[in-house]
Amino acid sequence: MGLIFRPHKYHRLFRKHIGICFKRTCHAAPKKENNLDLLNSFNQDVKTGGVIPVFRRALLFPSRVAVQDDSGTFTYAGLYHAANDLSRDIAAQLLGETERTIGYLCGNNVSHVITQWAIWMTGNIAVPLTPIHPPEMLKYFITDSDAGLVICTKEHENLLRPVTSELSKPLLVSDRDKDKDEVPNHWKPETGLGETGPTNLWYGGKDAMLIYTSGTTSKPKGVVWTHRMLATQIAALHSAWQYSANDVVLHTLPLHHIHGQLNSLNATLAAGARIRMLPSFASHTVWSRLLGKGSEEARITVFHGVPAMYARLAADHSALFKDSKTVEYVRNTLSKMRLMCAGSAPLPETLFNKWEEISGLRLLERYGMSEVGMALSNPYRPVEKRRVGCVGTPLPGVSARIAAPRDEGLRPLVTVESRAPDLRISPERLGVAEGLVENEDRAEVKVTVHEKEGDGAIEGELLLKGPNVFTRYWNRAPSVDGADFTSDGWFRTGDVASFSNGSFKILGRSSVDIIKTGGYKVSAVQVESAILEHPSVADVAVLGIEDDSLGEIVSAVIQSKENESVSLQQLKDVVGKKLAPYQLPRTMLTVEKMPRNAMGKLDKKEIRRLFAKDLVFKRSQ
Repeated sequence: MGLIFRPHKYHRLFRKHIGICFKRTCHAAPKKENNLDLLNSFNQDVKTGGVIPVFRRALLFPSRVAVQDDSGTFTYAGLYHAANDLSRDIAAQLLGETERTIGYLCGNNVSHVITQWAIWMTGNIAVPLTPIHPPEMLKYFITDSDAGLVICTKEHENLLRPVTSELSKPLLVSDRDKDKDEVPNHWKPETGLGETGPTNLWYGGKDAMLIYTSGTTSKPKGVVWTHRMLATQIAALHSAWQYSANDVVLHTLPLHHIHGQLNSLNATLAAGARIRMLPSFASHTVWSRLLGKGSEEARITVFHGVPAMYARLAADHSALFKDSKTVEYVRNTLSKMRLMCAGSAPLPETLFNKWEEISGLRLLERYGMSEVGMALSNPYRPVEKRRVGCVGTPLPGVSARIAAPRDEGLRPLVTVESRAPDLRISPERLGVAEGLVENEDRAEVKVTVHEKEGDGAIEGELLLKGPNVFTRYWNRAPSVDGADFTSDGWFRTGDVASFSNGSFKILGRSSVDIIKTGGYKVSAVQVESAILEHPSVADVAVLGIEDDSLGEIVSAVIQSKENESVSLQQLKDVVGKKLAPYQLPRTMLTVEKMPRNAMGKLDKKEIRRLFAKDLVFKRSQ
């Protein structure tokens, strides 16, 4: 059985009152931190090949507020101390070993930040897990990542205890009820914070975390994110989207995905900004936070979401705000926000226009994925150049290429290159020192057209390359000129794109078996495999059906066994034991026979033509 650890100090790292001892600074106006010697040391390390991990940047702005969640408000110093304490327990459990993978399951709150920082402080690799995955999927992630330790907060113990016991993995659990200690109040601004963990040069060549893909072409794979890749991504976003320490970012995204990990979490913390974390996305609560309800809260300046979130917010806007004065107040309030981003799924033009009508803001659409973080983006400025349906140009450090098949491999059609971002930390640009300098909007891009026919858009498979882009999956040897990379190192995204008028547009997947729904990628093959285990199902075709709110919905065409029948709810009851909620079919159609090709395989193109109109999701369902 897995061993359950409840160290004496562990509970207080996640207690409601982590920030109590820093109360005198939590609600004060931001102060300019004077850490010039430390900053110069950091930038010298960067110059010689090092990387400043996110947790260590906290040393530059210890008295600033880092995180506010439903339990309290926490400074960077408070998080740093709590993570340092937890890191001792982790190091003791692993006998001081480094570069081990550690799975962790925490809520969308301060506990996630503390645990991730503690893992990095010990020189180990963070593997974020989520409670929306059933036990079988958690077993897979823990096993595939070779996790040497699993950490969770008390509320997730019942989920993880049987999993880790079966896998004989040690489990470190926060016990809120048995330990009432407080964080010792020993930090003073004049004393600073001592550095912990390996050197910055060490981090320059080490892995930081694994982000698991959705398993769209096979089983989910662990994308290896190095500290350098993460630092490059952060620098690119800081430059392109102009993060500063004055930002307040509303965080409602899942933390096992790169969207929530990078855009809302780590890019924010690396800037010395504040995160307002919510346990999950709930439209009414998000509206309340966006409008600044609650005197204790700072005004939100940045929000990242998937189109499904904006669709829900737009739908509830009509119900919540009926009179013209309130509608005008909402628009005036939101229009003061600095940035609202949309991504992870196509943004419908009707939603883009509706949100601009509601908020006075044009959503900034961007393109990213687990393997590349954020790769393409519409411009931050000028706002008028944000083109609906397009995802802009490469972010700093990214090169993008459109290629077409040839007899052997791919031939390039157009390549767009962007200069790598500066990894040095600038307190002036972050707004934590006098003389705030506004970042340049974007690095200049270089466009090289290799082949072009006619005057129309250039279309083909989207390839990506650069220090922002991953180089390998965990425990999987890279294939040369295969499904993942070309022989000259370009990552094959599997997306079909076009390039025209200086901007990229994503046209869809190169495989019909990949469904994008509500910001998630779902493998139709994986869903089909789970459905076929239902005793009444003879065959099934899973399709992505266009939907205004979610982009696509997962739908199933079922051929049941003779004299058998199955309802949609019965189907969900069975497949829900192996699949996450977002992977479950929302609509289903039972047919007597499905068309097949000459090889006897289901003809999904014909199935879609025949049945798609009967699979549209009606909101009254």
